[in-house]
Amino acid sequence: MDANNIIKSLTEKFPNEILEPSVESNIRISSYVDKDAIVNVCKHLLETFEFDHLSCECGVDYPDRNEIEVVYHIASYSHPVVLTLKAKLNRDTPEIESIVSLYWNANWYERETYELYGVKYINHPDLKPLLLPEDMLGDWPLRKDYEGFPNKTAKNLV
Repeated sequence: MDANNIIKSLTEKFPNEILEPSVESNIRISSYVDKDAIVNVCKHLLETFEFDHLSCECGVDYPDRNEIEVVYHIASYSHPVVLTLKAKLNRDTPEIESIVSLYWNANWYERETYELYGVKYINHPDLKPLLLPEDMLGDWPLRKDYEGFPNKTAKNLV
């Protein structure tokens, strides 16, 4: 499997949805993807290039840009190429289509990213709390402006 061929295929099939593609090495590829194309791009990767393993899906908060990025690390059991896709979302209303229909394990990653960053996954089969206690739900504790609970500091939590 050739990283350059994968990028070429993606940019030809999705010319307006694949942004800033980069071949970092012969086994590492990265690119931004338009948030509205994430399911179609992942389906193409799965069907055409056997990217059959979602290794990780997480969020990154950029309050200075008013963005949250959802980052996908997708690999294959049949070749060594690993692809990183990043989708930029508006921080005030972060929404993106779920990829659970393509990668079963996205279920937990998306639930975790929802709880910790507030990213709403459209068409997720069961977007319910996974990690946090009820009194923390909706606080988005991994956002950089999270202040924690009143009267609690790192010093007295230990």
